[in-house]
Amino acid sequence: MMIRHPTRTLILAKHAMPELVAAMPPRDWRLGPDGEAQARALALRLREHSPVALVSSEEPKAQRTAELVGAELGVPFSTRAGLEEFDRPALPLLTSNEHARLNAPIFTQPTRRVLGRESGAEAARRFEAALAALLETERSSETLGIISHGTVIALLIAAHNRLDGFELWKELSCTAFVVVTYPGFGLVGGVRAPR
Repeated sequence: MMIRHPTRTLILAKHAMPELVAAMPPRDWRLGPDGEAQARALALRLREHSPVALVSSEEPKAQRTAELVGAELGVPFSTRAGLEEFDRPALPLLTSNEHARLNAPIFTQPTRRVLGRESGAEAARRFEAALAALLETERSSETLGIISHGTVIALLIAAHNRLDGFELWKELSCTAFVVVTYPGFGLVGGVRAPR
């Protein structure tokens, strides 16, 4: 007998802007005052979607974003392993064009490890498996907010919606988000960019 999951709405949001530190891997970056203000602004935008809880990756920038959004909305937040960004090493600080150039092969050569310790395909599988495990433990039909990272969100959404993942990644600036239905990760509308 197959167990059917209730259809659920998920908000997949990119964390707020961290303070960039060249000597530190991006997974360790934290929010500064501007990022904290950006996180509070994200809460106002998410209010209309009425998330009942927030779950973030364990990276400090995502965790702090979820903490601030949760406080503004009055909803609980927690962290979950597996929701982390595509694994990147510490690099010099890059312009947005240089960053895009380095990220493009993650999408165009998804089975190759082009930057860091995992391929785009491996990162997408890890992220999707973490979301599926989370949703297996919470079989509610209420809206859940996920605070994560642009590359893994774009990889997942592109795979399930026949979209160009690289173009989607370029739209996912800090605190941009997408709304999807689960199961299936079907996209509802487009990217909601920060205001």
